[in-house]
Amino acid sequence: MFTAPAPRGLARSQADLPPVPLYRPDSVAEAIHALDTAPAPAALYAGGTDFFARLREGEAPAALVWLDRVQDLREVGRDDHALRLGALVTHHEAFRHPALDAVPGLAAAWRRIATVRIRRQATLGGNLMARRTRYELSILLTALGASAQMAGADGTIDLPVEDLWQADTATHPLLVSVTVPLEGCPRLDYERSMRPTFTQALAMRDGGWRLVVATEYLRPWAHDMAPGTPPAEATAALPADFADPAVSRAHMVRAGAAFLKRQIERMEAPA
Repeated sequence: MFTAPAPRGLARSQADLPPVPLYRPDSVAEAIHALDTAPAPAALYAGGTDFFARLREGEAPAALVWLDRVQDLREVGRDDHALRLGALVTHHEAFRHPALDAVPGLAAAWRRIATVRIRRQATLGGNLMARRTRYELSILLTALGASAQMAGADGTIDLPVEDLWQADTATHPLLVSVTVPLEGCPRLDYERSMRPTFTQALAMRDGGWRLVVATEYLRPWAHDMAPGTPPAEATAALPADFADPAVSRAHMVRAGAAFLKRQIERMEAPA
């Protein structure tokens, strides 16, 4: 139910990729048109970090749609209601952007993801749409109740970020942006000291908390809880089958409760 599919094919390098048509759209509309008209399967290319991983796993695209010229995908901004993050924003650009101050804890958590080299190259969109359980942005954005704006030939739809794991991208293949709602003054704390065994995010808003737990092999599990819920009670709600080859459910329940207690204390401490 929660596990990720195993990699396909044999390891290879990008040198094994035969010549394919390259499309370099200048707008979201042109990108959608390219995806509709290019030989299938067409691959989206942004930072390239996950693209080359997929090649090594056996993926063989028939066309490449390079998004580097689509400036609308690079926008970051906020208003009184939401924080908006473009899909082409790199990790490094995102956590340094002053708009992230709207969600205390988000920049600090994002800064800890991946290596310096990956952070400067990999994009928000690539991280989410790779749909790999070892990638961490889905954990943070699920905790914050973020939504994904997906574009296709018939327009744009909004999906909760946690729904991207099983989303059918045939009709809406392009992630344009992610929106984090700011109602209730959200704050975030991310505990990853036991990664890859498991990681745990806690988002607090006026009137409610959201806990998200994930491992290297398991998709994020989200649990909405009322303020004042005992940590052990919150982590005991983990599904019965939430366990993987490296860590048992019982361990996550116990360790998660200890982490959750510390997270609540950190977030409730006076500024």
